[in-house]
Parts: sequence; C-alpha cells; structure tokens
Amino acid sequence: MQTAESRVVIEMSMSLDGFVAGPDDGEEFPNGRDGIKHVFGWLSNAQEEGGANKAEVDRMHARSGAFIFGRRTYDITGGWGGSHPLTGVPLFILTHHPPDPETVPKGRSRIVFVTDGIESAVSRAKAAAGGKDVLLCGASPCQQALDAGVVDEVMIHLAPSLIGSGVRLFEGFKGPIALEKLSATDGPLATHIRYRVIKD
Repeated sequence: MQTAESRVVIEMSMSLDGFVAGPDDGEEFPNGRDGIKHVFGWLSNAQEEGGANKAEVDRMHARSGAFIFGRRTYDITGGWGGSHPLTGVPLFILTHHPPDPETVPKGRSRIVFVTDGIESAVSRAKAAAGGKDVLLCGASPCQQALDAGVVDEVMIHLAPSLIGSGVRLFEGFKGPIALEKLSATDGPLATHIRYRVIKD
C-alpha cells in the first residue's frame, strides 16, 4: 500500500503580536527574557488541564514524522542533549557549517545536518517521515520554507500575550501568501489555528 505524502507544516507557538521568542534569546534564556513563558504555557500545562490543549499535544505526537530546525535552535538547546522530547522523530538541522561529529550529543534522536538548503532539508525529512507531517520549527526555517514555496500548512498556537520585542515568526520573507483557515479550537492559554497554504 502506498504511503501518503507528508505535509510540510509550520507549527509554532506565538504571541498575539507575532513573537516566537523574547529578547536576548540564547543559552541562558532559550526562549528569551520576560513574558515569552506565557507563549508556551499552554504546552507545559496541557496534560494537567486537558481539553483542546491536550488534544493538540496528542495530535502533535501522533502526526510528527520529522522536524526541521535551524542551527541557532540546535545550539541554544545544546542539541537537546541528543534526545528531543518527541523520542524517535528524526531532526534535520539547517546549517552552513556542521559541528564536529565528536561534539554532537549522543542520545535517542537521529540528528542530521543539512548544508544544501531548505528544499533539500524538506526532501530528506519527507523521506524519513513515512507519510507523517514534517514540522518546521524556528523563525528562520519557516521563513526560508515560505520563500521556497514548500509549506503546505501553517499551525499557530496563539497565546493571549503581547511581548513587544524579540524574534518575530512572520517577517523577512516574500509575500503575499494566501491562506485558507481549516480549523480553530480554543483552549486555556492558547487558540489553535490551522491554515492551508493556497498555491497557484
């Protein structure tokens, strides 16, 4: 039986004013300083609160076939210690200069460094995803994928929070891009909105 082709999905938590990380994000403050913690509160409380938030986490676990991250996220997280929270899902890291293999942490995750661009990363991630979703995470990979026209859907977990500064998800790419809303569910601490990218 033929496996369905993987969808390429931007999946990000975002403040109402468009930020996915606060100011001064780095190793000391992985998500930035100040109020950015409210952007991810829905995720950390999902199991306890249940409802729409837990349903989104369960869907993410069930549908995730591969992740694409940027090198900055890899560095900030310390390569997740070699074990991303979604065990067994391969991680493709966009970079111009891969790290020394000896410095890559060993763990449960397969980590692949991609040096020839977002389209190559998407192709390799699709091959590894087995028909499940390829998730784009981090502002830079998402912007590169929008420019390359390889995004199928956009899933935003919109938090009722205004950050004011930091890293914006939707800037620095070529627009306009038309979207069709597929679903919207409301849970504590976030509204979950899924869009299809309309392609000519």
